[in-house]
Amino acid sequence: MSMSALVRKSPSIKKGPQALQGMKVGALLKVLARNDFAVDVQCLGRLAHLLVLGVFNSVFGAAETLFNGRKIRCSHIDHPILFIIGHWRSGTTHLENLLTLDSRFSYATAYQTMFPHHCLYTQNAHFVFDRIAPKKRPMDNVSFAAKAPHEDEFALAASATISPYMRFLFPVTGDPGYSEIDMSKWSPEMRETWKDCFLEFLRKLTLSQDGRILLKSPPHLGRVAALVDMFPDAQFVHIVRNPYAVFSSTRKLWLNTLAFSHLQIPDPEQIEELIFTWYIKLFELFERDRALIPDGAFFELKFEELEAQPVATLRRLYEALSIPGFDDFEPSLKAYLDSIKNYQKNVHELDPATKAKIARRWGFNFQRYGYEI
Repeated sequence: MSMSALVRKSPSIKKGPQALQGMKVGALLKVLARNDFAVDVQCLGRLAHLLVLGVFNSVFGAAETLFNGRKIRCSHIDHPILFIIGHWRSGTTHLENLLTLDSRFSYATAYQTMFPHHCLYTQNAHFVFDRIAPKKRPMDNVSFAAKAPHEDEFALAASATISPYMRFLFPVTGDPGYSEIDMSKWSPEMRETWKDCFLEFLRKLTLSQDGRILLKSPPHLGRVAALVDMFPDAQFVHIVRNPYAVFSSTRKLWLNTLAFSHLQIPDPEQIEELIFTWYIKLFELFERDRALIPDGAFFELKFEELEAQPVATLRRLYEALSIPGFDDFEPSLKAYLDSIKNYQKNVHELDPATKAKIARRWGFNFQRYGYEI
């Protein structure tokens, strides 16, 4: 690709936290090559930042392999994993924050997911992360810190470089194949790479925390078949939300937060179409495979009922999945809920044309979950 193809005219960009900071430099170069090194000139500073971090991740990743590799390989996942699944901005983070108040759960932290190659070796660097990272998430003002629960998908994207999250870097070229949301479209080699990286990350989690692993990542909504195959005793909690709210909040996520990670500047219409198509595809995959989840291993709830009656809803969740100890967990839950009672959600207004488009393209879920169009 010519230099003129790399330098496109596009608007000035805002500065903010990079979402995918965990790649080694070799992996980053491979991803760049897959996208023909098509980086917009306004984004070269972001690329330089990633390259510096790539060297850092490579050096400390090698140190972790040297000093912790044997321990990681010998660790075991001793308890059934509990997966929170749901589309972006459906309440998965709120649900995870509530459940991780139960000390019997362990979870992937923001530091671990951002730096999966060396999160054990450099785990005492949490204080540095907290000094640099924003105190709240840009899209919803939820508190953010190194030890806060976070999506394991960021770790998988950084280690396997096979994830829809590759689109965060390359929203225009799209990193074809490697950002495919449907695992059946992956090659056998890609599937094995992804599984190996996933298992290695989970083994690291077992070494860093005791307890049953709780994971939350929206792309897992479309991976039920693979997750049931890998973890036959796993359990799943699916949370849904009014599609109008999901679209508004997801669009804000892309335009005001994920845009900080772009190495290419997309047209807003391109992002909007991606939001529409990913939603449809994820729910197609989920509906196709949800019957594979064994009886007693699945619970479904609405964000609206969790918001209105959090204690009662979580009690039903514990009972449905036969998770013991809710009475011991309840005081911590109530204390946390009291601490956030003044939290103000973002309010999103939709114009009539956009609402009509959402109703037309996502009408199946309005009907499926009883939301009013």
